[in-house]
Amino acid sequence: MAMMLDNTSEYQYKNIDISQYKDFINVGELRKLAAKLKGKKVLHINATAKGGGVAAILQRMIPLLNSLGFINHWYVPQISDIKFFTVTKKHHNMFQGFNVKLTDSEKELYWNVQKQVAERINSWDDYDIIFLHDTQYLGLIEFLPKREGQKYIYRCHIDTTTAVDDIKDFFLPVIEKCDAAVYHIKDFILTEKIKSFVMPPSTDPLEPKNQIELITEEDKINAIKRFNLDFNRPILTQVGRFDPAKGFDRVHRIYKLVKEKMPEVQLLLTGAGASDDPEFNVFIKGIKELVANDKDAVAEEIPFDVRLLNAIQQASTIIYAMSTKEGFGLVASEAAIKKKPIIVSNVGGLPQQVIHDKTGYIVKDEIEAAQYTLTLLKDKKLRDDFGNEARKYILSKFVTPIDAKNQINLFISTLNL
Repeated sequence: MAMMLDNTSEYQYKNIDISQYKDFINVGELRKLAAKLKGKKVLHINATAKGGGVAAILQRMIPLLNSLGFINHWYVPQISDIKFFTVTKKHHNMFQGFNVKLTDSEKELYWNVQKQVAERINSWDDYDIIFLHDTQYLGLIEFLPKREGQKYIYRCHIDTTTAVDDIKDFFLPVIEKCDAAVYHIKDFILTEKIKSFVMPPSTDPLEPKNQIELITEEDKINAIKRFNLDFNRPILTQVGRFDPAKGFDRVHRIYKLVKEKMPEVQLLLTGAGASDDPEFNVFIKGIKELVANDKDAVAEEIPFDVRLLNAIQQASTIIYAMSTKEGFGLVASEAAIKKKPIIVSNVGGLPQQVIHDKTGYIVKDEIEAAQYTLTLLKDKKLRDDFGNEARKYILSKFVTPIDAKNQINLFISTLNL
């Protein structure tokens, strides 16, 4: 395909042995279901190949679906104009409740980029399904008229519960031209005019970032040492994309409250930015300033190194996901797979990943989170029990092969097979 880019080819053409997922799903039934899509082709389009939850999901999902006997391609357009990503970040913020308005020039830039990208997709009509992840390239539907039998699906990966009217007015007419829409939870559904599916996303239990046994005690010690923290003292950690809605400042406040009662605790705020996020540098600077004069607290970006991420999570005592807005927040599931107790805010898909008072805690504010943190820090058996239950729960619900089955059913339904 002339349009395919090198930044996704390593995932598109990678082979996966489906039988390795036998502990998580009936592989025979999955193959039988996928056989209904034999000869079909799906094109996935999103904004970035690395960084952020959508890219992480597709990196594992594309090879898995391709190994089931039908074709999935993944396209990430290369856009040189940074202003475009400033506009799409504004879209993102407006979906999450920021009460601003789109200017005429911002609307014009968005549509100009959609037209330019559409002109690059020279074989679009080869595909039975065009799967558009989030809204960065949702507008392509205006420039790629559907051939007979072709379907468009919009997948929303963000919290839309407080979306402002201006952004809904801009995108709803486009969404309603799709044949189906997919949301992480029911509350996110934007319109009843097209068929909507509710499907949680997933993390891959066999990916190196989720395999407990890959990480040695030395790996964990070295991971913490790079931040100049003490491996033998409690570490409160939040890992995630550095974004204002992720609640890193809230975790810092939790840490300060806990430290008043338990001075030995340490704080680690870490993660990465997404390549399509122009606000990243400004935000991480602010978070670093929060911890600047505290030798027991660190805020630092890390590279896209899945083994390092794995080691950090395993070396942590308690892991948080304290977002103020959240699509789903798979970092909570990834922490749970490492047998860690997790404390999450009651937003988006985070509460779905925790059984309150059994695998972690769902909290209303930082004060409550600090109280539960102290409870866990004082009771290692409770932490271990929560961690063991957390792993079992996530592996039964939010893993890639189960998500693949859901997506196959979505494709079958949308194509009326």
